[in-house]
Amino acid sequence: MLGPLRRHPLATGGLLLGAVVAAGTLADSRLDPVGWHPPDPPAMTGALEPDHALADADRVLTADGPEDTAFDAEGRCYTGADDGVVYRTVEPVDGRTDCPLEPFARVGGRPLGLVFDDGIDEGAEGSDLIVAAEDAGLVRVSPDGNVETLTDSAAGQHTQFADDLYVHDGVVYVTDATVHEIFQDELFELQDTGRLLGYDLETGETTVELTGLGFANGVAPGPDGESLLVNETSRYRIRRYWVEGDRAGEDEVFVDNLPGYPDNVDVASEGGYWVAIPSMRDESLEALQRRPWVKRQLGKLPEAVLQQVSGDPYGLVLRVDESGEVVDSLHDPAGGVFGVTSATEYDGALYLGSLFNDYVYRKELDGE
Repeated sequence: MLGPLRRHPLATGGLLLGAVVAAGTLADSRLDPVGWHPPDPPAMTGALEPDHALADADRVLTADGPEDTAFDAEGRCYTGADDGVVYRTVEPVDGRTDCPLEPFARVGGRPLGLVFDDGIDEGAEGSDLIVAAEDAGLVRVSPDGNVETLTDSAAGQHTQFADDLYVHDGVVYVTDATVHEIFQDELFELQDTGRLLGYDLETGETTVELTGLGFANGVAPGPDGESLLVNETSRYRIRRYWVEGDRAGEDEVFVDNLPGYPDNVDVASEGGYWVAIPSMRDESLEALQRRPWVKRQLGKLPEAVLQQVSGDPYGLVLRVDESGEVVDSLHDPAGGVFGVTSATEYDGALYLGSLFNDYVYRKELDGE
């Protein structure tokens, strides 16, 4: 989950001034940052060439920050909102626009990731919906809306940001993005506090599968059936982690140096993956990454200050093949569709969620 970095006067100059002011205070910094020299961003050419493919996307539903989507056997669309409620369309989406919603369940925290427990987006009749919710952890919702907390901690650490999830062989793999209460602190500190957790649906045991992740975000099945892909938002990359087979427990970078901050990753029906990019990289903010002393001073400022740091709105979804190469991209440079945090393929279309706007959009894939 990462908001569109809309350009704001606080960027660069304002932040540096704020850091100087903060340096003269006695306040302790909540940040213990490290320095980083990000690689130069890739050229926006070839598969990354900007177009206007997202500009004609249809508005499916309205909600307050619908981060992710899932679909049941009837074709109804489920999404979460800032008020902690999972909503669903009253009727199947079936090409409709501006679909009315009804509340399905209140899960105790902001719903960020949604999947049915049969392991696919289209929940069979009678399937439970499993939800990754900020602060609440991993939650299961029965077809009649009853809510059960499955786990909200692992290895003695609370799951502050249960973010996205994938069900494989009876285990729910869920990303715990950061120990920080606001995601901007993780992006500036760069201590890579994200984790990948595994919850066994039969035994109820929660294990820590992988640590040291830079804002652990989207998770999806790897190309071999034995591994998972996990987005590292703050490091502009996707990591691959093996959960079974000869390489079980190993991990490596799957795709690196993306043009923006990757959020969720979803399987594409024609092979490879859809990667949602809610915000493009910002040169001025990247310059701050080389200055850990300055970033430490920023940790003395109120959280609301860093929450205002932003850049220009831009709409972008990437398609990555099974070898980790970007092979296509869908854009809206004007930012009419912006801040895309999930791109879920369903019934020949991409459903685009966003934590930071009020709509789920649908982009038809015919002719792509």
